[in-house]
Amino acid sequence: MGRLLATALLASLCQGCFAMEELDKGQALMDQHSGRVAREKAVARESVRRPAPGSQEVDSNRLAAWTDKAEGWWREAWQRKPPERDPNDIVVRCGLGDGSRFTRKSDCLARGGRIL
Repeated sequence: MGRLLATALLASLCQGCFAMEELDKGQALMDQHSGRVAREKAVARESVRRPAPGSQEVDSNRLAAWTDKAEGWWREAWQRKPPERDPNDIVVRCGLGDGSRFTRKSDCLARGGRIL
């Protein structure tokens, strides 16, 4: 009886070591095939290509040009008016696969619905 108990205890301890080894192997494989490693390698390559920060002067003209471009885009985005609708594009009851909705006729047909 004692021998059986000792064997069972030894077997249970060995399974724990086996499980930990498998977890470590799995983690190594996940690290190897994850995108994180590729990103770290890409960052390392970029740091080799780029000069150290502070070694070049900041090009203020390039920054000003970018700022002007961003401001122009923002102004245009807020001043833009919605497109004008066709007056014949009326609101209809549209039958879709998951029920019916009230939409414009062109939207209903574009979504593959039936006009009810």
